[in-house]
Amino acid sequence: MALAPDSASAGGLGPDRPVLTAAHDASEALAGAQPERLWALSDAELEEALTTMGQLHGSVEAQLAAMVTEARSRGLGVGEGWGPQDWARMKAPGLGTRLLADLDTVATAADEPRLAQVREAVAAGTDPGATDALPVAKAAMLVRFHRGARGLADPQHLEDATAELLWGARGHDGMPEKTLAIAIRRTADLLRPDQLVEHEAEVRRAHRSLDKSKGALGMWRYTLLLDDEGAAIVDAAVDALAKPQKDPDTGDNDPRTPGARRADAMLDLVRRAVSAPDGVPRQAKTSLVVTIKLDELQQLSRGAGLTVGGEPLPIETVRRLACDAQVIPAVLGTHGEILEQGRAERLFNRAQIRHLWLRDRHCTFPGCTRPASWCDAHHLLHWADGGPTDTSHGALLCQRHHTVVHTNRYAGEVVEGSSGPFVKWDLTPESYDVQLAQWRSAQPPGDHGADGVDAEERDGAPPPQR
Repeated sequence: MALAPDSASAGGLGPDRPVLTAAHDASEALAGAQPERLWALSDAELEEALTTMGQLHGSVEAQLAAMVTEARSRGLGVGEGWGPQDWARMKAPGLGTRLLADLDTVATAADEPRLAQVREAVAAGTDPGATDALPVAKAAMLVRFHRGARGLADPQHLEDATAELLWGARGHDGMPEKTLAIAIRRTADLLRPDQLVEHEAEVRRAHRSLDKSKGALGMWRYTLLLDDEGAAIVDAAVDALAKPQKDPDTGDNDPRTPGARRADAMLDLVRRAVSAPDGVPRQAKTSLVVTIKLDELQQLSRGAGLTVGGEPLPIETVRRLACDAQVIPAVLGTHGEILEQGRAERLFNRAQIRHLWLRDRHCTFPGCTRPASWCDAHHLLHWADGGPTDTSHGALLCQRHHTVVHTNRYAGEVVEGSSGPFVKWDLTPESYDVQLAQWRSAQPPGDHGADGVDAEERDGAPPPQR
């Protein structure tokens, strides 16, 4: 219930109480705003009203954060068995669930010295004219990031990373929430050991699922749950076929909804796959653009690849996809300049894949018998490391063991046996690094350096056409 401005003074509290008096005044003023007469405003006045209301909205959120923090410090509602969020919801039922959760998260950071800058950025928003304040939702994201990483990360590195994220998020021109979420995920991966990042990627891959259930009106519903890698592959494949198509006869616009176009695109992909004749290798899985720095791709420094949609992919995932998917790596130099946009020559062609099918017969990982048609063509010397795309440096691997080989950096080589050539694997972790060093040392001097990169590419010049 709203109180009149003089109600507080009637109780002996005085006419001017912090926040309370201003809240009463603002409530009364807005109650008489007459939104039904907005038609009377000119275009310029309507724009001004919207701008001012936006400033007030940000100020109100910052004031709410201060109040929830103060209430939490006093333990209000605890005596009645209420948690902080439930107490705030009971006292301010008009606040949304997400906002209440974010306010409570920010309030929990009140006693954390390393989050002082985040709290100060939120408090700056109490001034409606502030241009460098931090919205409550973004502040809550930073607090959760800090809380989740502080048990694993070096304290100084974590503090520096939090300050960098805060700098990019605050203000009217700061990163949107979606972009900030992606930046937080990439930063969290960089702060944690590579093995842990890849392990979590494996866990997410293991939870991929496709469920079928009965829908309305005799329809069927398929629910697809994918990790970032899977989603990027599906998006790249479906989006290419889901564009609106004009009627070739009448020129009319495509009447299908976006959802219907994506469903038709998915069915088209399935039809193409099941209609391929036996014995015809399926070349590139999809076309996927990934932006990545050259030294990160070659694992000379830590980082991640970014899809067109801005989703991060672990380095090992990018390297694995580059073996047999039409990944187009937009490789960046030290200063962000594009050094190379991927070459088709890195993919095994149909004749080469058919040769691998005949030679290997099935997945070459020890003990695996998955058929050749289920396998990827793997570069025994990774394409990202300058390895050649030829059958003497290729091997068939099923998707599961393709991931295992990249994750553990196993080395493989084609050797001659009594029944012909076959792939021999060294299942010693990181044996690939030894193999790569030996291969590079044996290469004669030429157009490529020890890192497998053209000199022109290292200098930032466009690579020669191949």
